[in-house]
Amino acid sequence: MAFLQQRYYEVGGKSTKLLAYKLKKQQLENIIHKIKDPQTNNIVYKLEDIQLAFLKFYKELYSQPRVDDKGMISFLDSLCLPKLTENQNITLIKDITEIEIKKAISKLKPNKSPGPDGYPSDWYKEMKELLIPLMKTTFNYILKTGVIPPSWNEASMSLIAKEGKDRLDCGNYCPISVLNQDYKIFTYILAKKIENILGQIISLDQTGFIKQRQTQDNVRRTLHVIDYVVKNKIQMVLMSLDAEKAFDRVNWEFLYKVMGKFGFHQSFIMIIQALYKSPRARIKVNGALSNVFNLQRGTRQGCPFSPSLFALFIEALSQSVIQSINITGVKIMGREHKISLFADDILIYLTNPNITFPKLLSLLETFSSLSGYKLNISKTQI
Repeated sequence: MAFLQQRYYEVGGKSTKLLAYKLKKQQLENIIHKIKDPQTNNIVYKLEDIQLAFLKFYKELYSQPRVDDKGMISFLDSLCLPKLTENQNITLIKDITEIEIKKAISKLKPNKSPGPDGYPSDWYKEMKELLIPLMKTTFNYILKTGVIPPSWNEASMSLIAKEGKDRLDCGNYCPISVLNQDYKIFTYILAKKIENILGQIISLDQTGFIKQRQTQDNVRRTLHVIDYVVKNKIQMVLMSLDAEKAFDRVNWEFLYKVMGKFGFHQSFIMIIQALYKSPRARIKVNGALSNVFNLQRGTRQGCPFSPSLFALFIEALSQSVIQSINITGVKIMGREHKISLFADDILIYLTNPNITFPKLLSLLETFSSLSGYKLNISKTQI
């Protein structure tokens, strides 16, 4: 056994029989032999029936209910959000350079599955000198017109079972989207453009997806708050919110309006709208692709820009809690601690819980109805 462990450590990442065995074992483990149909609750075994079950599940997950446009506007009008400066907006919409494209190509991970167009990352790395001038022309055309290549709408989704979860439940699989590499190059550049701006408009309460912020910042903060309320005998409720499929339920119209509230240039918002206008996906089950279905909401899996978009989206919830006069947090040395976030992991600090808890639930219900956010009550902890 010790020899096998040593052998695996030495050559486990190289192109050897051991690696081939490892990959084959992983593929066998990912084979889905049966699944529960989400509509009938019947267990199905045939490949086409398993595909259909997942198709039903994801069509429902990514379908967008009726949009309350007036409600969104009213909700966001009640918030005071920082605005981008003119120079920040100029930075976002200025022409993409060959240097930016070259850097984005260098960040592509090698030996990854190609997107639906069949071109892998290694091809872009090998052909970059020829491709970069062409991509520069194409990318800047997109910035000016908001027109994207039709191939960018396509994605294939592989399913990875969540460890320790019931494998009969369609909801217990992680959908890993495989997008075209040129799409990833373009959105990586967008992500780098917005990277430094996010740190200036997203509150310090959010430590996920923001450059130079660390999750341990909020861990230390929470421990400090707990220590303070214990020493000062303050009644506090610490509430951990668990969102159900948070990234998959993002309402695009709400996101666009949040970006508008932050003062993003309409040309930049138009680019995001183009990327999310008509995305489609196929689900890969046991190596076979399903029929195409449309995505009507959610940030795109595997897109380098998705974390930034989600940070903007969830900041609307964060600010609604912070700015609510009906929700009271813990006041320490002039600062009131109400909320801390790491991406979609949210902690709420509540004092006067008999009064503030119902107000918080009402706010969450309003936000959910407008944005697509869905609280998983069974996993939310107090």
